[in-house]
Amino acid sequence: MKNKKIIIFLFLALILLPFLAVQAADTKAGGAIYVATDEIVSGNLFAAGQTITIDGTISGDLIAAAQTINVNGRIEGDLIAAAQTINVNGEIGGNIRIAGNSLSINGTVARNVNAFGNNVMIGNNAKIGWDVWLAGNTAEVRGLIEGSLGGHAGQAFVSGKIGKDVNLELSDQGLSHGLVVSPEAVINGDLIYTSKETARISDQASLGGQIEQKLPQTSEKNWFLVWLWNKLFAIFSAIVVGLVLIFLLKNVTTKILEKVTEKPAKMLVPGLILMLILPPIALLLLFTVIGIPLALIIAAWWLVAIYLAKIMTAIIVGELLIKKVLKKNNYHLFWSLALGVVICWLLFAIPFLGWILGLIAVWIGLGGIYHYAANQLRNI
Repeated sequence: MKNKKIIIFLFLALILLPFLAVQAADTKAGGAIYVATDEIVSGNLFAAGQTITIDGTISGDLIAAAQTINVNGRIEGDLIAAAQTINVNGEIGGNIRIAGNSLSINGTVARNVNAFGNNVMIGNNAKIGWDVWLAGNTAEVRGLIEGSLGGHAGQAFVSGKIGKDVNLELSDQGLSHGLVVSPEAVINGDLIYTSKETARISDQASLGGQIEQKLPQTSEKNWFLVWLWNKLFAIFSAIVVGLVLIFLLKNVTTKILEKVTEKPAKMLVPGLILMLILPPIALLLLFTVIGIPLALIIAAWWLVAIYLAKIMTAIIVGELLIKKVLKKNNYHLFWSLALGVVICWLLFAIPFLGWILGLIAVWIGLGGIYHYAANQLRNI
């Protein structure tokens, strides 16, 4: 039950992030955001960009979203962040709540750590004051955790010092030795793990409590966690791709959004035609030897365009919500992206209705892409 609550907390943190940020007094947004070594940010900092680097001091919390986040300085409050890559090498005076693909903590954290990602690393120099809960495909724990260690992982390697209990649930996909406890490991409490496979525990490891292996629960009991994991990963992936659109392709994205916002209904028909006509064209080209490369290019473009179209529509939804509901006129495009993706991806998850809404979002976005491309060709 505790693990489920932590997952829900991380999920809600990402949902609430845009609402908090548009009301923030100290907000930074841009391609690269840097807090220098001798710089002190008073209060909380809300940041969105391609790369965020904190070498200085933040006297409050850091709430951030980016492609890469590096924290080398000191954050006196909490770190709440989502990014493709997050590296924490400095000091965190409060808690860490992070989600991403590659997560590395190699600094000092005064309180708890909740890490949700593909690869999670607690490095040799890490010192965690309270508990750690993680969820990922691979997890490595090499540093010091004063409290307990818990979570879910495909494979886990423990070689650090754990002050209390270890309670890990390992993947039931038949991975050999999903849990490995090295000779250097020190676990002062019990070692409890859930797995079909027996853990590989070194005889030289120091274990202060009991070792208990539990069998995995049936898939029916885990359906909510599986659903939540898939939705959170889908939302995070869409936001990361959206960052490329609003930072690296900002001019193109802005023009498409302006066209769609002006006349969204006019986008439906060309978007529908594009979605339906490209697959048959690619299929016909597959029957000709010289057309195979072109068919593969068209198929790839079609898949990418559909995904980007949904993100484009989500940004527009986010803009409407911020302007009409939150009554904000001065904000960065990232907050439209984050809010729109969260809302739209949750709507897309509704049975039957979500499928229809997803199609409409694709048609609107594709229509905007078509009109932009057509205008570019006319101007050549």
